[in-house]
This record gives sequence, C-alpha cells and structure tokens, in this order.
Amino acid sequence: MAGLEVEDGEALSDPETGTHGAPPVPGGGSPPPARGGGLPPGWPAAIGLLATVVGSAGFVVAFVTNAGTAWLGGSLAVALLGLGAALAYWGRDLAGDEVISGPYPVPHDDAPGAAELGGDLEQSLGVITRRGALAKFLVFGAVVFALSQAVILGALGPWPGRSLFVTAWRPGRRLVTIDGEPVTRDVLARGGTLVAFPEGYTDAADSQIALFHFFGGEFKPQPGRETWSPEGFVAYSRICTHVGCAVSQYLDEAKVLACPCHQSTFDLLDGARPVSGPAGRSLPQLPLAIDSEGYLVAQSDFTEPVGPGFWDAG
Repeated sequence: MAGLEVEDGEALSDPETGTHGAPPVPGGGSPPPARGGGLPPGWPAAIGLLATVVGSAGFVVAFVTNAGTAWLGGSLAVALLGLGAALAYWGRDLAGDEVISGPYPVPHDDAPGAAELGGDLEQSLGVITRRGALAKFLVFGAVVFALSQAVILGALGPWPGRSLFVTAWRPGRRLVTIDGEPVTRDVLARGGTLVAFPEGYTDAADSQIALFHFFGGEFKPQPGRETWSPEGFVAYSRICTHVGCAVSQYLDEAKVLACPCHQSTFDLLDGARPVSGPAGRSLPQLPLAIDSEGYLVAQSDFTEPVGPGFWDAG
C-alpha cells in the first residue's frame, strides 16, 4: 500500500501525515472496534436491565394504586424495552467483535506462540467472568419482570367455588317482580310471560326466571317433573346456556323463547330444549309450588347449573 509502512506486529503508519492505525489482525481480519473509554464493557446491558427493574416496579405500583392504563402501558413498555436491549447487547457480546476475512490463523506450536496463547487465555478468563456477572444480572432482571406480572392474578377475583352451581332460590321463597311485588296465581291470567326474582334478591342476575302460564293441558311436564308446574305455571332460567345472555324474546304463537345475542331458541313445551342456534343445553327449570295464600314459591333451587354449559364442564 503506497505511503504506508508496516512493521511486524505493529500498527500501520503514514510517514507523510504521521497518522497511525490499528495493528493488523492475523489472517487478514478486521480489527475489533474500540470500546468506549472509561466505561465498563457491559454498561449498555446494565442500563437496560436497570430499566427493566425500574419499569417492573413501576408496573406493580401503577397496578396496585389503579393509576390508569397510561401508567400501566408506559411502565410495561420501559421494562420490556430494557430487557430487549439487554438481551440484544448480551447476544452481540457473546458473538464477539472480531471478523476474520481471510484464512483462519494456524494455531501456534512454538514457545513464543504458546506464551501468547497463555496471555490470550488469561484475557478470555476476564471476559468470561464479566459475562457471568452480566448473565446473573440478566436472570435477575427477567425474574423481577416475571414476578411483577404476577400481580395481574389479583384482578381475577376470588375463587368462585360453588357459586356457579347455586342461585338465590330456596324452598318456600316467593317469586317477586323487579319492583318486589309478590307473584300470585292471578297473574298471567291470559297467558304471556313475566320476569321474576327470588324475594329479597331482585339484584341476583343469575336467579332471574321467565314465568309462563299455559292453559288447556298444552304443557306436558318432563318425566320426573310432574309436580314442578302447578296450575300450568312454568318457570325457566332466563340465562342462555350458550354464553349467558338474557333470553328475553318470547314468541307466543310458537311457544319458544329466543336469545337476542346469537339467536338460540328454546321450545318451552318440550322442557326448554334448544331447537336452533348455538346453545347445546336446555334452560334449567325451577320447581314451583303455590302456597296456602296463593303465592307462587320455589320448591328448591335449580337442580342443574344455570348459564353457559362450560361452567358445568367436567
């Protein structure tokens, strides 16, 4: 190369300008880029992991204090970006900086080469130690981030236990309207339907029923339910067995109850069996009775779970 002088094992120099370059890499490779002076070699990864820890702590604080989605999203973004930057730097650090463009250097087999190899091993030992500390810090940051996400489990609420399998209906509990008025045998004298609740539990959404009054023996009880429909009064759960919508559309001529969400329809004269739509289970029937004062009451709770079938999935 014109104008440059190369001495064995030393840097390139230009006698005209007085500039010096990096020493040549054996085998024709490019010299590694110089690291930032005065800073620890792993400082970018350390800053990224520090951001992960700070962002994770901020996420927990924002979640506990209900600070809002902006704080939750911002702290989570800081944590993820910091972890990603640390992983990216660590991967580049493990890959190394040296690029070999020519033939790979032949291992030294002489005494000076062995001494040089020993020096390289000592230097590599320091690199391995530094990378080990960085790896521990990386594991620590990942664990802190994972633990910070555990607080989300608190948003799932308490364990439901048996609450999905029972309602507010009890033996002898009277049927009332949404206004709390007791339902007597005189209602629905001309047919139709009425939404009713257990007395004292008009806010119990899972306990709402659709009450019907059939005449002339048109309603045929299911086997084992012969005593559940006194004087033609029949009550079914109003919660669709598909995804839990309120089954609110009554087609009087067809004697079917329809769900407005996904158009499941239930045949009221056949045990509220689904005849169309995605629902795969009949609406549970509430056993009814009429007490000595003429009020409609429940004989018991529903004999099967109300609502979507997956609640009862085994």
